Amino acid sequence: MTSFTRLFVSTFLLSAALPASEEARRIDELLAQDWQKHGVQPNPPVNDPTFVRRIYLDIAGRIPTLEEARSFLASEDPQKRSRLIEALLAGEGHVSHLFHFWADLLRVQSRANGGQGDMTSKPYLEHVKRRIRENMPYDAFVRELLTAQGKVWDNPAIGYYMRDLGMPLDNLSNTTRVFLGTRIECAQCHNHPFDKWTQMQFYQMAAFTYPLETNFTGIAQQKGANTMMAASRKDPALATASKHLGRVFENLGDFVRYSKVVALPERVLKLPHDYVYDDAKPHDAVKAATMLGAPATGDLESFAAWMTSPENPRFTLVIANRLWKKVFGAGLIEPVDEILDSTVASNPALMKHLEKLMVSLRYDVRAFLRVLYHTRAYQSEATRAELMAGEPCRFTGPLLRRMTAEQIYDSFATLIHATPDLPRRQGIDAEMAGKLVYRGKLSDALDLLSAEEIFAGAMKASEGYEAIQERSKPLREAYTAAQKAKDKPLIEKLNLEIRSIEFVARTGIHDHVVVPAVARLYEKKTGKPAPPPIPVQKPTMEELKKAGQNRAYIDVPGYDIDRRISLEEEKAAKAREEVFRAEAARFGIQDLPAYLKAREAQTRDWPRAADMESPAPRGHYLREFGQSDRDLIDNASTDASMPQALVLMNSELFESILRPHTQLRLNLAKASTSEEQVETVYRSLLSRMPTPREKAAWQSSGLQDIEDLIFALLNSQQFIFVQ
Repeated sequence: MTSFTRLFVSTFLLSAALPASEEARRIDELLAQDWQKHGVQPNPPVNDPTFVRRIYLDIAGRIPTLEEARSFLASEDPQKRSRLIEALLAGEGHVSHLFHFWADLLRVQSRANGGQGDMTSKPYLEHVKRRIRENMPYDAFVRELLTAQGKVWDNPAIGYYMRDLGMPLDNLSNTTRVFLGTRIECAQCHNHPFDKWTQMQFYQMAAFTYPLETNFTGIAQQKGANTMMAASRKDPALATASKHLGRVFENLGDFVRYSKVVALPERVLKLPHDYVYDDAKPHDAVKAATMLGAPATGDLESFAAWMTSPENPRFTLVIANRLWKKVFGAGLIEPVDEILDSTVASNPALMKHLEKLMVSLRYDVRAFLRVLYHTRAYQSEATRAELMAGEPCRFTGPLLRRMTAEQIYDSFATLIHATPDLPRRQGIDAEMAGKLVYRGKLSDALDLLSAEEIFAGAMKASEGYEAIQERSKPLREAYTAAQKAKDKPLIEKLNLEIRSIEFVARTGIHDHVVVPAVARLYEKKTGKPAPPPIPVQKPTMEELKKAGQNRAYIDVPGYDIDRRISLEEEKAAKAREEVFRAEAARFGIQDLPAYLKAREAQTRDWPRAADMESPAPRGHYLREFGQSDRDLIDNASTDASMPQALVLMNSELFESILRPHTQLRLNLAKASTSEEQVETVYRSLLSRMPTPREKAAWQSSGLQDIEDLIFALLNSQQFIFVQ
């Protein structure tokens, strides 16, 4: 059974009725009316080879494999395009590709805020993927983000607010831009110079989310403990003992820092000191109010309900327009995030229809995309004429556009992997799960201590810091001297010695604060006296090189790593091996152990872009191809650049796709003649046969190595562009 046949089987039940086609026809009718009005001719229908490459890139984020392209092109089923659309939308490749769309908008990073939000970032990233995979309705997804509170191990959606750690006003600006397509940030400092928004309206909107605190260090009743610390420093009798309280509190907070978001009623937003308008005075408290549409009460739930309501004049409009742009290359409204009251869509009737369609589909993004991909307009040849600034697009076909960074990278990965979308366990890995369980136990335990108990234990730990200060002082002086001398070996040696000494001080926190807290948690969970704490073992030098070490403290029931994680990882590994064995049989591989080893290495070295750090490290192929740094909203670039050209011409990418056991190399090996090799290259890279002119050009080129043809096509516009 071929891969395309398997796609047919998986979507057989969907083939009886294709309601998306009816909705697609209505969109085509509205487009046709607009074409007639403006004297525009539609583009001719696209052929199958161009369609199969385009639909894989647009839905799965990669080119099809040679087998996938051949299977589709060989099929005589009149509904094969619809079936392929359905199958790709249901696949994991679509999840990976759509993740980049949301990651760019929401600025999803694996290590947000310079790593300060590391404990929240990865669970949040996986949460976004999970919601895409579940096809959670868009309005419900947004409501979940906007109302997210609690601790990350209970509610990873708090990553939305943690992404703007300590910057609630910036978060409000980002929220209105992403979900309402409105740039209100200028009104933070003064009335908007180009729109109707006033500074008061900005602060009224911000007042909904301002009470949310993201700067928790994990210490229960932190304010009370800090107040006692400040008072102790003024008390001569406690001055020496409290000298190191600040460091104790900082180290204590490190256990669970930046891992929860909670609304604090006492946090009230006030106007800035330089407020100059007549409707209020500087430092006046601001009452929450919506900026447009129906009013809402001041709580977070009503704010989210107002934001996501079908009655909100911009919420549905913005997502429908953004998804239209994703499919066709431009929005009916451009720019998509600078909508004014005076803004008019290039096709107002179509824009209204898309809004109604989104509401009727109950904000089902996958169903909405399904309709757009079924339109004749989408399945027409690409429009190659470049739109000038301010010129309306009539959408006689999707715009010709360059691949995104992720599409380019994942297409190279496809040339390497015989099966690009391999089985893998979804969600956080076992290491991160262990960290979350550990931090969750400490956070819940510390919440059980009063401010007085934390202060008393911290004072004892502070005395421990004082006792070792004299021991570490000469080491710190030597460390400073080594830094000036740029003596790296000595710097590392002294750093480890200092950390080893400070470990003793942190053990004081363990003895006097954390152990009593975890013991109380144990008693609360079990109703029994807590057992003796697990002794703290001094870390090895290798452990000291790490950022921190988890300690067991006391085993508390309910705080265990989910055993399903390791079991699911093992299951996925076995499933991958079965896929590899099937590939080996299909390609006639004789040395199975060598092939399995090579495929494991490819899986490790060439994951899909969505399975890598977000964003990729600087200097990675993805960044050279224009991947967003995810510091700013929608900050990716598809413009041609010299670094991208140099990477395609001079990097190891070319060598990587031609190594033994790559999909491209294996398919070339099956070609028995030079003509078949040429056809294999064109089908693998462009999903089509070479034209007679292209065959003649190759034969007359004087080149004989098939690698030269591959190199030329990889650097051609035909490969880089989505046609």
